[in-house]
Amino acid sequence: RRSTFRLSSFTSAIHSEKDSLPFFKYGPQDLRFLLTGNQKDYLPQFEGRYGFPPNRSMEVMYYNVEWLSELGYTEPPKTWDEFKEIACAASDPAAGKYGYEFSVDTSTFADMLFNRGGTMINEDATAYAFGGPEGLEVLTFLQELFNEGCAKLETERYGDQADFGAGDVLFTISSTSGLPYYRSAVAEGAGFEWSIAPLPTSLDTPKVDIYGASLSIFRSTPEEQLAAWLFIKWFAEPEQQARWAQASNYFPVRRSAAEMLTDYFAENPQYEKAFSFLGYDIVIEPGVAGYDECRDEIGEMLNAVAGGEDPATWLADTLEECNAFLEEAAPQ
Repeated sequence: RRSTFRLSSFTSAIHSEKDSLPFFKYGPQDLRFLLTGNQKDYLPQFEGRYGFPPNRSMEVMYYNVEWLSELGYTEPPKTWDEFKEIACAASDPAAGKYGYEFSVDTSTFADMLFNRGGTMINEDATAYAFGGPEGLEVLTFLQELFNEGCAKLETERYGDQADFGAGDVLFTISSTSGLPYYRSAVAEGAGFEWSIAPLPTSLDTPKVDIYGASLSIFRSTPEEQLAAWLFIKWFAEPEQQARWAQASNYFPVRRSAAEMLTDYFAENPQYEKAFSFLGYDIVIEPGVAGYDECRDEIGEMLNAVAGGEDPATWLADTLEECNAFLEEAAPQ
């Protein structure tokens, strides 16, 4: 167990190849058995795969089906203009009702960016790239929603989930790992019909942001390294992955595990729907050293913009800070 480590896909804790083994020292080179998205668990700074991805969830939009229907809409918004139109139509600040509750989260910023055609980092992972027009569009869009009374800012942890369950918020954006908690919030709250959808997009088809923790093998003794690999190999088998998916609400890494989830899909239709979104274009956030610090900076930026500060200034400053973290943390 000492040789197996839970490594966040958001950051590389590895500052030298001496610390960790490339996954394919033991694992198969052929990735076709992996679900789409899991194949992208790669660290560009080290030109290798140092993690195995058994804990993946997806950023999605939660919505109140009944409220949407009352507003005259038969389906969730597919574009950002539609999202704003519906969110504003739903909002009545005096009554405590809002079209959207924004939880400050870098993954939400990233997914909004991806769905405007932007990217978080350049292709060779040497510089962040979220400071372009698409990044400014995200911040300006959010600020307009707040200024026009069409959105509110989450003020306590899981407040968006609670307000959604109470029927006070039409849309939230969050992880599919929260599906059981949303289900409980609605059941214990207003008891309405609800569902999920990919985020709106400016593109022909939506992009979906996949993220979560990975398993890595640190260098130790040959025996411990082999034992760690044997555990990962066992854990990746379809039977274990199907059980893990049901226990954790993460997606299984193997395509074949889906055949064992028929009953779970029937009992959890929102999870089955999320599973189908894996057929869209999968994107991931930067797997680079220093990204955790960058995420903190982006969180500060989102709070500032929600509070009315200048989006362009904060975007430029945050990009500079993130690139400084990237340079500082880069492997030598």
